[in-house]
Parts: sequence; structure tokens; C-alpha cells
Amino acid sequence: MYKVVLVDDEELELLGIQKLVPWKELQMEVMAACPDGFTALKYLEENEADLLVSDIRMPIMSGLELASKAQKLHPGLKLLFVSGYEDFQYAKQALSMQASGYILKPVNDNEMIGALQAVRAALDEENGQKTRERSIQESMVYLKNELLERCLEGTPDCDTAITLIEQFNLGPHTGSLRAAVMELEEPDWRSLPYGNADRPDDQSARLFDAVSQLCQSSGIGMYCKLSPRRLAVVLEESAEPSRLQRIMEEMNERYAVTLTTGLGREVQSLDDLHRSYTEACKALSMKMFQGKGKLIAYSEARAEAQDSALNIESTVDSLLVAMSGYDLVGIVDRMEELFQQVKNIENPSAVRNYSLFVISRLDTYLNGLNESLFSLTQKEGQTMDRLFQFETIDDIHSWLRRRIFEISEHLHNKKRRKNMKLIGQIQRYIDERLGDSLSLKEVAQAFSFSPNYLGHLFKEETGELFSDYMNRQRMELAKRLLSDTSMKVYEVADRVGASTLAYFSKQFKDYTGLTPGEYRKQL
Repeated sequence: MYKVVLVDDEELELLGIQKLVPWKELQMEVMAACPDGFTALKYLEENEADLLVSDIRMPIMSGLELASKAQKLHPGLKLLFVSGYEDFQYAKQALSMQASGYILKPVNDNEMIGALQAVRAALDEENGQKTRERSIQESMVYLKNELLERCLEGTPDCDTAITLIEQFNLGPHTGSLRAAVMELEEPDWRSLPYGNADRPDDQSARLFDAVSQLCQSSGIGMYCKLSPRRLAVVLEESAEPSRLQRIMEEMNERYAVTLTTGLGREVQSLDDLHRSYTEACKALSMKMFQGKGKLIAYSEARAEAQDSALNIESTVDSLLVAMSGYDLVGIVDRMEELFQQVKNIENPSAVRNYSLFVISRLDTYLNGLNESLFSLTQKEGQTMDRLFQFETIDDIHSWLRRRIFEISEHLHNKKRRKNMKLIGQIQRYIDERLGDSLSLKEVAQAFSFSPNYLGHLFKEETGELFSDYMNRQRMELAKRLLSDTSMKVYEVADRVGASTLAYFSKQFKDYTGLTPGEYRKQL
């Protein structure tokens, strides 16, 4: 709906336009009907509007004066003037203000509606143009992000990406360039209350946007989003790394968040940018040894340690997957890999930073499972703090191995309890329908599962096939019903969902070793 403000010092004229014009059909809504220019101007100072419909000749402030002031407040405001024949000399002045129309009193309904339709068409066209321009701008941002990411990763079509960057003037393609990767850190779990280590996604997105805006204001034009928490930045020849440091400091001052940045070495063109980007990623991985909140430059002297850090990240990810899957052998193997990769760390500070890295990843992973590392280790009192007093990798791994085994068992038992509750509901559902022609597919649909998954889950949790359980329950019901001698055997067969009496007799004998008649005789 387009917003309309009406102004006329004649009450009947104002009421007539407000009530008799089919505003809703015109996709318009009268937001204010004002008896004079001052009232209208006050409204426009505080509210948005798309169209001003005003009488020209009004006391103290004319419609033309009002329109002039209103357009300064709202440059895109459309104007439609209404006035008597004797004031037609104002038409030229109205047209000079690019008014959308000039209607003579007494107002003809068809003429008014026609003028309003023309205004709506003009507004529709302007909004459509704005939408198209916004779409183009968004597409260019996406294109720039996509092309830069290809250059950073050195994909096979990198040459095409470079050509497009040059063609659309999306960034520098010659001269000295340097890649950096900025990572928005999770909050330090030690400083948060129990069970509250999650930062809401919308807040993370706002923080990420703030980093992007700081890059723009710092004169960094080439950057792209790599993940919800990582931003790749390209420093041009004249840009000093100190700009990145200032961005990190400003984010900490404004939002109390930590950024860690890895910085690659200079290259001479976009063709080689992927080398600098790879170095930046390796440098960033060193935060587990050097700590968060730092600008870490790539160094050939530390190349082996940086490669090791990347391997550690991958191994920790595999360890967490093994933990959640109750893969005890996998946990042992991954822990052994970790031990081999970091066993040569001798610096106590690096050991503590490594510990913090592993525990932070563990806590973040558990948050994704709606668990909290605090609540799972709360019974240990100060053990979490004592972890950071360990000075050897052996001590850390010994502690961590025990905790991960305990957490893995907790997750496994929780999953089993959850599954058993579900299986209990399924069993009750079956037991209430033993007389129906019930299939695995029908039960799976009732619980919104696929038949294959439900069959697998049922067997895993009960040790019994779905079909065997249903047959056993039917035969046990049949035994109870046969004890009532007033019921005929065929009635019992029908009550347990048997298609024929012969089929029921065969099933019952297979289950009990006796025919229904023989079973009843021995009662």
C-alpha cells in the first residue's frame, strides 16, 4: 500500500476525497487527512509518505509552500494538486515542481481516479527500478565474492574469474597483493555461565557484518565471506597489515569480541593469490599454539608447525565425530594421532593454548548437540581450571581421553533413552492395533520415518525384527483370547488380524507347537 496524505482547508472537500475515492483498489491508504499545511508538515516531519494530495489556496501556508517543504523532507514524494478554476494560474508553478497532476474543483471522481492511477503507475515503475538496481547490486556483491573465492582457492577456472574481476572493475588485478583470513572467535567458554556457551546466530551475523563494514571504511575493497565465522581479505600494495590490527582492536572495543587473523606473504598478481591465501590459512591455524586475538603472519621457518596445526584441526574434527558415534576404537585411534602430532610441544604457553583450542572445539561441538561441557563436567569441581595448569601433553591427553570417553558414553546412553522412549510409543501403537492389517510401512508413516530406518532402529533397540514382534504380540493375545471358551476360534483369528482361519492355525502352531484347539484343550 502506498501512503497518502490529504490536505484541504474545506472540511467537506477533505471528507469527500477521503471517503469517496476507492483507495484500497488503487493500492493506496490515507494515512493522514489534514485541515491545513502546518498539520500536514508536522505529520510529514515524523512519518513517511508516497503521495501528497493538497489544495493549493489555503490560509497562512499555501499548498505550493507545503509541497516545497515536503519534498525537501521526502525527495521522492509525489504531488497531486486540487484547486478551483480561478487558481489555475498556479498550474504552471505546480508543473515546475514536477507535480503528477492538477485537478480542478469541483472534483470529478473519474478524473481523480485517473490521476491517482497515473501516480500509482509511476510509483510502481520507480519501485521496480529500485528493485532491479538493488538486485544488480546484490548480484555484483555475490559475483565479487564468488570470483574472489575462486582466485583464493586457485580453482581450475581461476583465469576466467580474474578476467571477470578486471572486466567489471571488481578489484585490483596487478601489483602487490596479500591475502589474510580473519576469524570471529567463539566466546571463551570459561567466562560464560553454565549451559550458555552459544552465541545466537543472528548476533554472529551482525558481528560479521560489522567486520565487513570496518573493512570498507579502512579502504579494503576486496574481501569475501568464506564461512559464518571467516572472512578473506586482500590487501593491496598500499595497504599496511596494521589496518587489520586496527579492525581487530575496534571489534574488541565496540563489541567485546575477538578476531584472530592469519596473514600470507605478498604476491604480484591475482594469478598467485591462492599461494598467499594458503599461507594465511596455515598462519591462522597457529592460533592453537600462539593464542587467539592475534595477527599471525606466515613464516617459512614455522612451515612444518603450521602444517601440523592444520592436521590437528582435521584430527580433532574426526575425534568429535567418533565421540558422538560412540566409536571407542575411533576415539583411541584419533587420540593417538593427536598425541603423535603434538608430542614435541615443549613451550608451556603453547601447551595451554593447544588445550584451550581442543576444549573450545569440544564445547562448541557439544553446544550443537544441545549439551554443555560445563554441565557434563560440573561434578569435577575445579578440574576444568586445573587442566590449564598441566605443562605436558601427556597430562592433557590423559585427562582429555577420560573426559571424551565419559562424554561419549553419556551421549550414547542419552540417545538410547530417547530411542527407547520412541520404541515404547511404537510398541503401544502396534499393541492397540493387533487386529488390523498393520504393516511396517503404515507404522513408519504414522511416526514420520522411512520403513527402512524404522525397521533398523526397531531391531537395533529391541534385538527383534519388527515382523517378529508383531507376530509374537498377536500370538500372545490369541493365547489370552483362547482362554475364554465362549469365543470361537475363528473369532480369535479375526481379533488378531489373521486373514484366514487356516493361516492363523499355522501361525499359532509355529509359535506354540500346538493348534488353537489343542491349546484350548490343555487349559
